[in-house]
Amino acid sequence: MKKTIRKTFLYALFLMLAAGFLAAPASAATFTDVPRSLDHHDAISSLAERGILQGYDNGTFRPDATLTRAHASKIFALSLKLDTRNVKDPGFKDLNKNQWYYGYVAALANAGHISGFEDGTFRPNAPMTRAQAAKIIDLSYQLPLKAKAENPFKDVSNSAWYAKHIRTLVENKVTKGKTTTTFEPNANVTRAQMASFVVRAENLEHIAKLAEETKAKIHAIVLENSVIEKDGKKVSQASYDPKTDTLTMTAYNRNDGMKAVQGLSFFSDKLLALGVSHIRIADGPLINVVDNRTAAKQQLQDSMVELLRTPSETTNGDLLAKDIKVTLYGQIEGIQFWEYFKVNLRVFTGEK
Repeated sequence: MKKTIRKTFLYALFLMLAAGFLAAPASAATFTDVPRSLDHHDAISSLAERGILQGYDNGTFRPDATLTRAHASKIFALSLKLDTRNVKDPGFKDLNKNQWYYGYVAALANAGHISGFEDGTFRPNAPMTRAQAAKIIDLSYQLPLKAKAENPFKDVSNSAWYAKHIRTLVENKVTKGKTTTTFEPNANVTRAQMASFVVRAENLEHIAKLAEETKAKIHAIVLENSVIEKDGKKVSQASYDPKTDTLTMTAYNRNDGMKAVQGLSFFSDKLLALGVSHIRIADGPLINVVDNRTAAKQQLQDSMVELLRTPSETTNGDLLAKDIKVTLYGQIEGIQFWEYFKVNLRVFTGEK
């Protein structure tokens, strides 16, 4: 994400006054119309504490008020920490640099997260609809799940420009339909609803980023001991093909080679530091690698050995197991993740 350019106090005050707000309250608890019992209370509080949302001079937040496209742009731009000062003119006919929302709209448009209408306007004072919000959130945040499930909404045509975006948000539980069969894409988004949408999307983005970082570290650990030797002889090695996401593990004799494989790659103790707690070999049972490391290593090795078959051609090994799916499950910072590899296991038994 682009770095946020810190605004001076006067500039920030000018923006807030121009937007019709006073300084941001410390939390949603200070808003007279946002009780703790409100479903959106925590999300409003989170954004208010960060200065992304503000209330009005009478101490209210007006959670059920309609959100304009200009105000929605401000919320998104601040949440995404976009540079709202050094921006290029997005070219909307009804947008100029003297408007308080210019930097927010321009930053979002420059990033490809928001667009205008066919007549070349942005319509900043028009209400933000549920369909429009779905598109911006889908494009702006790294939501981990893509739209795969069938469209359950009768009022969302599969050919509509917003159909995929809505399905992605629903699949990621950022929002849901008004009913089980209707979404009401053209309904307006309220200030409270937008707060919840944004905070949920932020949390999912954090989960996706953390999971990807963890998976990258797992890849590095799996491949760091690519060759293992004993008494000067190579007894096992591993190679990885990123194009097919396949790890090939080779043991050059049945005994020492398989023992080496047991200590290689997926069986590294370093994985525990990343939060890996269970491993599944193919369709076998989940193996707990935390509680009893010795027993787990033996169980993992046995599971791999059970999949070995004698090939018709032994150039690549006397025993082979191809395209084994090995899945690693874990949790880090309270976030569950899983990563899987395809594995080819080759064993040269040394028997002639």
